Amino acid sequence: MGAAAPVPSAAPAALTAQAALLPSVVPVAPEPEVLGATRLVAAVQRVEKQVAAAKAEADRRAAEAKAEAERKAALDCGLDTSGLGAVTAVARAAAQYLGCQYREPTMYGVAGRAGTSDHPGGRAVDFMVDRSTGDALAACALRNADELGISYVIWRQRINYGSGWEAMEDRGGATANHMDHVHISFGSGSAGAPPPAC
Repeated sequence: MGAAAPVPSAAPAALTAQAALLPSVVPVAPEPEVLGATRLVAAVQRVEKQVAAAKAEADRRAAEAKAEAERKAALDCGLDTSGLGAVTAVARAAAQYLGCQYREPTMYGVAGRAGTSDHPGGRAVDFMVDRSTGDALAACALRNADELGISYVIWRQRINYGSGWEAMEDRGGATANHMDHVHISFGSGSAGAPPPAC
């Protein structure tokens, strides 16, 4: 192998001219991408919508969890329904639910009664309550009649089969006229899913 060919060197005058140009050449950084105001506002709005949607979803889930916890607590407040006697499962479940909803009132189930009462067959429960509690309890029972397996409600000398209140004959005293208790009768079927809290 032979010797490498010599590299031609620039003439001294050419080097001097190049050296003179170097200080005048300054590297310029490229301009950063600048979003137009409209695109920037749209991007911010998209992010704000995403944040709001995520918060709304979290709030919805929290509300559902709270409602479910309240429903479960309302269904099982530890209320002892053994004093009702041999009422049907539907009547016992509704008594548990309504009793928990309305501060555990005194309740009566199976009892010997004359006439066409549902009590002897275990298909009725009486809730001994004051007027405001009775109004609320009767309204709750009627709103949730299908879920609770209710066939009718008697309260304050009126009866409701689910289509509105009808007056009843005077039976004598406050208890006979259902002035001091809400009477709820149940069908022979089974109740549906437990209702939400009243």
